Amino acid sequence: MTVPDVSKLAPDEKSLAAARQSAVPRLWKDLGLSLEAVWGRCQGSALYQVRLDLNVFGDSCNCPSRKRPCRHVLALLIMLAESPDIIPNTEMPDWVTEWLEKRRVRQAAKAAPAPEAKPVDREAQHKRMARREKRVEGGIEQLQNWLNDLIRDGLASLEGRPPSFWEDQAKRLVDAQAPGLAGRIRSVGNIPGSSPDWPMRLLISLGRLQLLVHASKRLSELDSDLQIEVRQLLGWNLNHQDLEEQGERVSDEWIVIGQRAESSDDRFRTQRTWLLGCHSGETALILDFAPGQQPFETGLETGTVWTGELVFYPGANRQRARLVARTEDPVRFSGRLPGFKTLSEMFDALADRIAKHPWIATEGVVLNDVCPAMQSGGGGWMIRDESGAAVPLKLSEPWMLLAMSGGEPIDLVSEWDGLELRPLSIGAEGGILQL
Repeated sequence: MTVPDVSKLAPDEKSLAAARQSAVPRLWKDLGLSLEAVWGRCQGSALYQVRLDLNVFGDSCNCPSRKRPCRHVLALLIMLAESPDIIPNTEMPDWVTEWLEKRRVRQAAKAAPAPEAKPVDREAQHKRMARREKRVEGGIEQLQNWLNDLIRDGLASLEGRPPSFWEDQAKRLVDAQAPGLAGRIRSVGNIPGSSPDWPMRLLISLGRLQLLVHASKRLSELDSDLQIEVRQLLGWNLNHQDLEEQGERVSDEWIVIGQRAESSDDRFRTQRTWLLGCHSGETALILDFAPGQQPFETGLETGTVWTGELVFYPGANRQRARLVARTEDPVRFSGRLPGFKTLSEMFDALADRIAKHPWIATEGVVLNDVCPAMQSGGGGWMIRDESGAAVPLKLSEPWMLLAMSGGEPIDLVSEWDGLELRPLSIGAEGGILQL
């Protein structure tokens, strides 16, 4: 390994900078190297045991850091890359040998053939399903009472409510095995006080939540696609087998038109990738999940186009999909993205989709020939179409968008959440540029 190789392993720049500070021989003792491992004890706030498996790359450090590799592991690798002579070849101490043996046992267990699957106990499965259905129904009933109290008391007092007011209700729904509803409560809890128009935003969100509660109580009266959608919103997830059986497959040339990554904490990240089918005209959303700073599995890049197959999740709104296969390597997209000519066209198209599925959180849209503009009185930034109509932008730092547009009309890829557009990328120079 070279030092640049080690740098690529670092979860972030801060960890790499800290590792360089720890890559000092005077901070280390009991350094050693063998054909199987490299190890040492690093003096930090305590004396930490650092071990690396060189055959099947893996590391271990008993420091309290959540980041992996931690600064001490990175520091040991930096010293091995820069100054291998300071690490002597020697026999492994017990604390390294025992760790390696445990790793080998775990790796052997993973490599062993899986035991034959037991036949599915359908009766027990139906009983578990019935128990969960009953728990979810109880949770929905309790949520209905809570919503009634909320509206009866009025929304004005909610700005002063502590986070626990919303979190306690979310936990009750998790206990009732309705995690989808719990997530919606947490999202609603972030609205009070978040903007000058927060009461309107809160009322809209509570209205959609009430509509979902109402739909769940009349599930049997809904058509099959909407039933599937409502159950997923409550928290009934589809596994891969169900998706393969119920989802619809679409093969096309897919353009990666925009991406957005976000994290709820340091341990977990989500990436939203929007695709556009060259021939089908389908818009698809791919969700990727990754722990820490690990790369996302699909490896899709904005501005590329590739031939492949997606399977769309069943439901009333065909939006989310999973990548099944890529038959050709991606190449850079060249040309102009097809999109809506005016905001009025966009709203007409979205209205049809929302009529079928009123709980759509966001939609990926392409607008042609629009300009960023500041609201009168310095009230924020907007996007204006050629007819003069405008909508607000969800954009704290507009300078990249302004610089890339140069004051001229651009093709803009955004997420529309019902109130604002969140820019993702623009069509420029015959391709797509990520913002």
